[in-house]
Amino acid sequence: MKKPKICGIICEYNPFHSGHKYHIDEARKISGADFVIAVMSGNFVQRGEPAIFDKWARTEMALKCGADMVLELPTAYALSSAEYFASGAVDILQKTGIVTHISFGSESFWDNAGVRKLSKIAELTLLGPSVDRKSLDKGASFAAASRNSVVTMPNDILATEYLRAMRRLDAKMEVVPVKRVGEGHVGYGSAMSIRRFLADGKIDEAEKCMPAEAFEILQREIEAGRGPVNAKSFNNIILADLRRLRVEGLRDKPFVSEGLEYKIYSAACESASYEELVSRCTSKRYTSSRIRRIVFASMLGVKRKMLSEPVPYIRVLGMRRSCGRLKDMLDCSAKVPVITSKAKFMRSLEQDGGAMLRALPEKLTCKPSSALSGMASGEFCVNEYDAYAKTAAEFLRVDNNAADLYSLAFKNAKSRVGASELTHPLIFV
Repeated sequence: MKKPKICGIICEYNPFHSGHKYHIDEARKISGADFVIAVMSGNFVQRGEPAIFDKWARTEMALKCGADMVLELPTAYALSSAEYFASGAVDILQKTGIVTHISFGSESFWDNAGVRKLSKIAELTLLGPSVDRKSLDKGASFAAASRNSVVTMPNDILATEYLRAMRRLDAKMEVVPVKRVGEGHVGYGSAMSIRRFLADGKIDEAEKCMPAEAFEILQREIEAGRGPVNAKSFNNIILADLRRLRVEGLRDKPFVSEGLEYKIYSAACESASYEELVSRCTSKRYTSSRIRRIVFASMLGVKRKMLSEPVPYIRVLGMRRSCGRLKDMLDCSAKVPVITSKAKFMRSLEQDGGAMLRALPEKLTCKPSSALSGMASGEFCVNEYDAYAKTAAEFLRVDNNAADLYSLAFKNAKSRVGASELTHPLIFV
């Protein structure tokens, strides 16, 4: 029997728009894929903000607009810089054991020659982009000091990180670049423009940028009081958390260094809102996106060491009913446990830290982790049951926090329930 072609896409869909559908359709066509799997951020995204709609609504949008299955990128990776975001997502794709292709959008490197050029850049900077120390000394941010003069567009930068991660993880997937379409193309927009339209109450303008199926879900969520969600909704929670943690509690948070914990704590004590806090901390050296990631990672309980851990599990958020074969293949080939019931998985960890891992011993290799760029590039060994259970429980705890706190931003008070991670069903379309 011929091995199915399965294409992986790393995404946020914040929210899903016509350009995203174009990407899925083109990736499927170019790769000849039988199935498309999306690895998607959950309730918090790489910009260092809450997603505009929750992960369940965005999963439904993706499935109704072309994806066959949606997997969750754990919050610790999703709420990180491009390097860690890409590393976590690529790790998930390769640990499925079934993904044969990876597709990404690119503004400038969408043909074969472009991919070769990006691959060369990724190979020469495997430990991360080169840093101009003189620029750092003059007060430039790390992002500005490490920016490549060739790779400057957002999707191109992410594409380079995906290729770096593939090299580090020795991920054997065929690359499928797709030329990005968005603002400037008739019938397309960007996720940012849609978020702005919604903030300005211009829902009709948002509709023009979205597939009908996705827009219907967006309308439903707004009418139900479950969005749009924005960072301002977390004003008091963030300030309370930072004031409670104090300087000592901020030191082990991701992206806190050079005494930045003092600046953030001082700003938390002097600020009356989240926006004022970010403004007080932002400078040439510390970008607003870095500050946003720090404060939300802090609120959710993300620890710096989590970014160096291999992906401990694969969580399915939803799938098309016609893709039962895809789920069977995932169950048979995954190199880490596949979660469809979070409550059941957590009970297994509590009762026997290695129960689920022992069911998969032949799939786990004893490949040691690499210290490249501070990120793990190996897998859990079969005799590391206790360490695995501890790591998995920590990632689950953060994702639970993300769901519980995110729901507090809903306008509809009846939707602000806790522990939804243990009860929410998978999305089937």
